[in-house]
Amino acid sequence: MSIEPEFFTDKDIARKLNLSPSWVRGQRHKRSKGMPHILDVDARYIGSCPRYVRAEIDAFVAAIAG
Repeated sequence: MSIEPEFFTDKDIARKLNLSPSWVRGQRHKRSKGMPHILDVDARYIGSCPRYVRAEIDAFVAAIAG
């Protein structure tokens, strides 16, 4: 039995979306600067490390999947 984490890293999200971690970082940067972006989920910072809430990422994936 495996327990899923409550927070995802850039690498975790990239794996889930089949994209690169640099794409996730780029989306976070664009969002913070008010530029057009696709990843519409705010990162939470633990220290200087961005993390994403699992429930919000799951909702984002469900929304884009249709």
